[in-house]
Amino acid sequence: MKSSAQEIHRSYDELGPIQVMDDGHKRYLAFGTDDEQSCQLIHQPHLLQHEYTRAILLALLMVEPAHITVIGTGGGSLLTTLHHLLPNCQLQGVELRPEVARLAYKYFQLPKNERIQIHIGDGFQYLMNRSASTDLIIADMYLADGIDQQQLSKQFIEASYNNLNEGGWLVLNYWLDHKLEGMLVETLQQCFDQIYMCDTGGGNWVIYAGKVDINHPIIQEDKIRPLSKAAGFSLNHFLRRLVVLT
Repeated sequence: MKSSAQEIHRSYDELGPIQVMDDGHKRYLAFGTDDEQSCQLIHQPHLLQHEYTRAILLALLMVEPAHITVIGTGGGSLLTTLHHLLPNCQLQGVELRPEVARLAYKYFQLPKNERIQIHIGDGFQYLMNRSASTDLIIADMYLADGIDQQQLSKQFIEASYNNLNEGGWLVLNYWLDHKLEGMLVETLQQCFDQIYMCDTGGGNWVIYAGKVDINHPIIQEDKIRPLSKAAGFSLNHFLRRLVVLT
């Protein structure tokens, strides 16, 4: 975040500090570290700022979701963007920390309406206990010291698969220094028929795992231009970085 950003809020919970920073142009969420958990344009909150969140939107070229589950909401930037882009889609956020969810509404303009539901609790337990199905699961579970280790587990991948509708996709965000263990790759390959990854160019890589037939074309080409226009950036930039995970 910019050095000119000023702290406008700080609170604490059992996991540590939660900060909101503001430079007059952008607003940032941090967990007491230099890493931004969320970044948002104050006057255009639906325009994604982080490269990895932009890459995540490639999933909207792979599936036309009626329901999306976002696990690890942070400041709610991704939920706000999805709410803007998909007026007929139901959005379910799952956030471990109640204070983070409160601040998403107070400082990050997360819309309050019936199309966005927020569940407070552990993301893995949410997947294990729910009975409803979803078309797209986006997992972005991070704490102050890095990724929630549950997102790296075989059980998390299997639970995600079981909660997806046929034709659905699981999207996972990782930092570049997280090397996929063989077991995790093997679990993805056992569960999903199509698996891709994208080096975002911003320090993250994103995995897309589809519960789809191997012969199913993954990209709906006719959606690239209108979705890019609505999102405010070129999706082709990330499509060129999309490769098969082997």
